[in-house]
Amino acid sequence: MAHCLICNSHTDRRRFGGRFFYCPDCDLHFADRSALPAPGDDAGYGADYYKRGSCLLDWMFRVFTVLEQRRILSVVKGCHRVLDIGCGSGWMAEWLQRHGAEAYGVDTSKAAIALAAGKVDPSHLRCGTLASAKFETGFFDAAVAVHVLEHVEDPVAFATEARRILREDGVLLLRIPNLASWEAKLAGERWYHFDYPFHIAHYSPRAVTRLLQTCGFRNVQISHAVTEYRQTLLYSVLSALGVPLPFWLKVSLLPLQVVFMPLACLLALLGNSGTIEVVARK
Repeated sequence: MAHCLICNSHTDRRRFGGRFFYCPDCDLHFADRSALPAPGDDAGYGADYYKRGSCLLDWMFRVFTVLEQRRILSVVKGCHRVLDIGCGSGWMAEWLQRHGAEAYGVDTSKAAIALAAGKVDPSHLRCGTLASAKFETGFFDAAVAVHVLEHVEDPVAFATEARRILREDGVLLLRIPNLASWEAKLAGERWYHFDYPFHIAHYSPRAVTRLLQTCGFRNVQISHAVTEYRQTLLYSVLSALGVPLPFWLKVSLLPLQVVFMPLACLLALLGNSGTIEVVARK
């Protein structure tokens, strides 16, 4: 038996081999904390995580990163002071700074903050959680959290704190995996974004909307028109067939992505994307 992380109701429903509880009211899946391994230093996000080579997959990552930067910038356009929650190596904060924003960042990884300090003003960076950063109430015009929420153990506390540090009518932008997507249902525990034990909560559009509305956000909007991780539809099909996906196979399968990536975009147009963007107002 566990308490739902959003509505606090009791649930004894389990999924994904019993490792996750499920709340039918909120449509939220959250990990059984008693089964989670103890996190190591930087919880798997040390300096090696942020290193990228020059292979074709890394080149594709850079292309998609630029597209995502432009889209996120369009959402926070006109916002002066912007916080990147889970800022990683600082690529988003640097991009925001280049386009006129006063960029801040917070991340639990010491290695990430050290890298980010070479891109933005180190005094604008905090190492720790959003709560431990202790930013002033109403300090930010916007906050961005790209693939952070799925790592958070207490999403209500996280969203409540994010709302506190935003000014009135401030913008919160989230990017999260979509557990309601066809690719997630196809692959199950082998889904690219399942990533257990690092991803400890999985959201559908209904679940994340419930979370944000519970914490006082308004005008919650869900968008499936994101370009990142379009290659994962093919991975889900192969996972459903029981095909392992070592790195060399992903590279050799690049010609197939010519078919699957447009199909992933079509699914997004139909409101069924493996990754979603959520924008809400304080």
